[in-house]
Amino acid sequence: RENKMIESNVDPNAWKVEVENVASMLKIRAESDNKEWRTHLELTKELQGNIENKVPGTEDQLSKLAKAITGDMEQISTREKYINSQYKDLVQDYHNVQEGLQEVTNSYEKHNSGVSEIKDQLAQISEELEQIRGQMEERGESMTDTGPLVRIKDAMKKVKKDIKEMDLRIGTVSHNLLHIKMHTDTTKAREEEDDED
Repeated sequence: RENKMIESNVDPNAWKVEVENVASMLKIRAESDNKEWRTHLELTKELQGNIENKVPGTEDQLSKLAKAITGDMEQISTREKYINSQYKDLVQDYHNVQEGLQEVTNSYEKHNSGVSEIKDQLAQISEELEQIRGQMEERGESMTDTGPLVRIKDAMKKVKKDIKEMDLRIGTVSHNLLHIKMHTDTTKAREEEDDED
């Protein structure tokens, strides 16, 4: 029998790939007690090595991400400045309209409160007039002296005059309120047109 050298026909690259695939299954793993400090030390070193290997790639990714975020923030800031410069006048006009509307609203509420007070006064005067009329009718039948009657008539004239003055004041305030309401409606209409534009 002749001794010959054994030659393999397997591709070295394919063989290397196959060895890498099965290498993990061929390793003998001795089970050790997790409580042993050597095991913990080796595991710590292994984890540290894995972390150190991954740090450069992670730092590169984080650096690229930071640059991208910085660029986006600069673009947003530039766009914001542009928008503010373009609409600065419109924003100021809007604030002025809002302030004017608030002033008109406050004035309307103030005048409306005044109208309520005048109406209350008118009701009180009307009640007093009715009381005077009743007293005059009761006393007119039994009184022979015309002096009190004259005074009552004078008082009634004064009350009627006060009522006319109250009516005039109510008319004036109502006119002012109507004017304020028309101004408020016009302001709101302009504001809505500005919003639509």
